Amino acid sequence: MNTTPMPNVDFMELHPVHQHPAGCKQHCFVFTEIADIELPPEITKYPEKIKNGSIHSYTKESISPPPPKLAKDRRSRKIIALVSGLLVCVALAAGIPLGLQLRSSSLLEARLAFIRRLLVESPLVEGYWAPPMGANFSKSFAEVKSGMVGALLWPIAVPCAAQYLDAVQLTLEGLDEARRLVGKNGDMAVVENADEMEQAHTEGKLAILFGLEGGHTLGSSLAVLRSMYSLGARFVSLTGVGCTTPWASASIRNDFFDENLPSTLTNFGEIIIQEMNRLGMLVEISRLSEPAMMVALNVAKAPLLLSNALPSSMACNGTTAAVPDHILSALSQNGGVLMLNVERCGDKPMSLKDAITAINYIRAIAGVDHVGLSGSPKNYPLLLAELARDRLWGSVAIKKLVGGNIVRVLREVETNKNRLPLSEDWIPLESIEGNAYCRYPET
Repeated sequence: MNTTPMPNVDFMELHPVHQHPAGCKQHCFVFTEIADIELPPEITKYPEKIKNGSIHSYTKESISPPPPKLAKDRRSRKIIALVSGLLVCVALAAGIPLGLQLRSSSLLEARLAFIRRLLVESPLVEGYWAPPMGANFSKSFAEVKSGMVGALLWPIAVPCAAQYLDAVQLTLEGLDEARRLVGKNGDMAVVENADEMEQAHTEGKLAILFGLEGGHTLGSSLAVLRSMYSLGARFVSLTGVGCTTPWASASIRNDFFDENLPSTLTNFGEIIIQEMNRLGMLVEISRLSEPAMMVALNVAKAPLLLSNALPSSMACNGTTAAVPDHILSALSQNGGVLMLNVERCGDKPMSLKDAITAINYIRAIAGVDHVGLSGSPKNYPLLLAELARDRLWGSVAIKKLVGGNIVRVLREVETNKNRLPLSEDWIPLESIEGNAYCRYPET
């Protein structure tokens, strides 16, 4: 065997250091002493070993064991380095903004905790609450509380068939019953403006803002409108679902019964809006016909409300109010807000993905300052937690969505009150004659 030593070549020249390409993940490993590794018999049976590039015979006497103290020192240094690395990682993680952590996190509970903290600061406002009266009221209230809701817009509903009959009386009775139900519940509080809503939320109570669903609840009378305001009603839907009045056209019409009724907003309808602006009442227009919506947007002197509605582009057949894109664009100029229905698309329950798509659609057309939530209190926590993953929806944007926008609209409506003269107009008799079965004939 040739025992001539190999040339003394620098090991680094033969084996250049491997450079990791950019973006390559590097992992940390903890190495142990080779003397601590139990080698398999296939290796230990050969009485040779490689040393400094040459082959030497192996003898037990030729290798002296490493000094125990030196090995212990090296092991201690490695442990210290490992602990130091872990501390650096923890410090770096602590420096990442909370929002970024949530967007990159797949842990649902972390996002839900973020939403809970956010809703302590800003009340989640449900834009349309129509609870069942009687025994099931408590169940509906419990569902709202479980959805982290802090305030409710509660419209008092009256059947459209009561128009020209006892619609006003039914409305008064409905308001009375609702107020008594709230009075029996110590966790609820009736509010009449934005400040009272936020104060109730601070006190841990569910704020209730009453309104009226449908202009037929007013009996075509400005005097009744003012009386309803005095009783605490703070918003009115100009028409109910498929309930055209003598002064406002609904989006869903009955060709037989509504043949002689208007297809838009009449002059008296414009006066109704102006009087509501003077009083400081929210004007809700989502169930108006498209021409009537445009008239309302042009006439209104304060921001408008579209409640429990969807964009027309979603093609949701059914009774849910549908709002065309050009109305959404005009709404942003008016300063109003659309409380988006995130529960159903026609007869089909809306998925979490569909709801987020609809929210982002409204945001893209009208803007983040003009969208809110309605229709599905029990699903709000999961919906908001999922929305928090999107970089577009930081804490400021989410606060606007959950209630900041509708609170802003309430404040602007209150600011604009008493800027218009009191209206003493009456609806023209020709608009109601033949239908006003219970109206005393004027002399």
